[in-house]
Amino acid sequence: MSQSTRSPRLGAPSNGPTSPKLSGRRLSSSNLITPSPSASRSPSPSRRQSAFDLGLPVTSNTQNTNELGRGITLLKNSIRMSTKRGNRYVLGAAVVLSVFAFWHIASSGHGSGAGTSSQGGGQWNGMGLWPSTAQWGSSAMHSGNVDSSSFVNLDSGNIPETEFVKGVAGFSYFKNLYLANGTFLAITSDPSHIPEVSHIMSAHPTDDNKYPPAGLDRWRVLEVGKDDLSALGGVAVRKDGVSMFFNDEKGLKSVSFLKHYFHFIGEVFLGAWRVLTTAGEMELPRRLMYRTTPDDWRDRAALTPWFQQSVMPNTAIEESPIWEDRAKSGMTFIFDKIAITDRWAAHQKGIDPWRFNKMTADLLYLDSPFNWMDPLRLSMKRLVQTKGTCSVYRKKKDVPIVLYINRQLTGRRLIAEDADVLEQEMENLDREGVIEWINAQMETLSRVDQFCLALKADVIMGVHGNGLSHALWMKPGSAVLEFMFPGGFARDYATVAELMRHDYYAIHNDTVFTKDKWLKPDGWGVGAIQGFHSTWIPLDGKWIAGLIRKIAQDKKGMVEP
Repeated sequence: MSQSTRSPRLGAPSNGPTSPKLSGRRLSSSNLITPSPSASRSPSPSRRQSAFDLGLPVTSNTQNTNELGRGITLLKNSIRMSTKRGNRYVLGAAVVLSVFAFWHIASSGHGSGAGTSSQGGGQWNGMGLWPSTAQWGSSAMHSGNVDSSSFVNLDSGNIPETEFVKGVAGFSYFKNLYLANGTFLAITSDPSHIPEVSHIMSAHPTDDNKYPPAGLDRWRVLEVGKDDLSALGGVAVRKDGVSMFFNDEKGLKSVSFLKHYFHFIGEVFLGAWRVLTTAGEMELPRRLMYRTTPDDWRDRAALTPWFQQSVMPNTAIEESPIWEDRAKSGMTFIFDKIAITDRWAAHQKGIDPWRFNKMTADLLYLDSPFNWMDPLRLSMKRLVQTKGTCSVYRKKKDVPIVLYINRQLTGRRLIAEDADVLEQEMENLDREGVIEWINAQMETLSRVDQFCLALKADVIMGVHGNGLSHALWMKPGSAVLEFMFPGGFARDYATVAELMRHDYYAIHNDTVFTKDKWLKPDGWGVGAIQGFHSTWIPLDGKWIAGLIRKIAQDKKGMVEP
């Protein structure tokens, strides 16, 4: 789609990366704070130059040819001064620094001594130490610079149209989706290609805890050439990169469920990421946007904000006040790529969510690439390896790692005697060299060490609970054993395991509760029963040891990339 170039090109202000405050009038060059020409330090001819005042060029608006000429002059002057004094050390330093400056200016083509990042392509040209052709993800080195592509002329008659790319009920991926006054706008010449709003998002929950489809205050479809677009103000501010918007919010008698780490990482975030990667997008999100209030999504253990700030350090977290500011700004915004999630749209319009009361059930219908979690796993791995206290690799190449998520300090746990037998049997397998056994009470470990164990595990096992969400960080094709009270079932971590292509085993004491038994005759899924959340969950440790021996043989060839 063509874009207008009428908006002036904006330069980064000299006092920081913040762009000028936008108003209703058009910006002109007189409104912009730009670097003064005097900011480029140029030696005065009348000033005596010494070998210790090299006058190396910094940011300048002059042409590269002038910079090269100054570099050559600098080299000659430094050599002459150093030769007169007979100082070979100073001569050597001058030669090295001058050659370095010459090489940098000539090869980088900038002379700024700093890397540059294109908002569109994500190319990173190094940190200015010397020329580089390294390629980083655009989200990793986003500079915040503003240029004419940051704005879209809505009066040009040829504006970018909204495209529905991929999705299932409750998880929708759009390109060029607009936002004005707090309302998402799908602007298209073919409205039939946009799903019904009931599949995309819901309204604010009613006082009696109902979730009707969103009204016109939240979602509208505008047809190009038919509907009047003049109310959009003639210009849209572009929000580039990938965005995720979580529509869930609390009501008078309801909560969003986002206050639980798993409901964020294993449902809304995982679903948005799945939809994006299914469509070929592997870029980490530029921003996460919440409709709900901050107190409604931060979990008690603070794992959600830890994950956001540590594993995605370049991702902006936009809470409800920012959402409200954007709505009140009077501006129109266009999101290049945005995934919208809505729990109640998934439950009400999905194919399978009603069976198990799990919003993610339909994600299995989306066939994403085998390596769809690699960008997140790579970021996690880099974090872990930087700390350096835990290796993500096996001690012995052909001995699989079995990680036991030990919940014996919590309110949902194994019978104490059964837990003891399990540990003894696993220790025996470890001594035989069949497995590398790790018995981890996650609540006693640092977050980095917890995730390190997950990254390197070939098998994770434990009682149903939050710790099994670590299956997300295992190598695809690993194994998950979930211990449950016999007769009960919850599909939370089974879905995670299936999405990751892990082998999944729901364990009832000494039996695998196979997938053909998950549904009852009436079509509803088997759920939790009395004893499911108890402290007396039974388990046959010897039987588990036999199963683990077979799984270990199957996983011997799996090695962390």
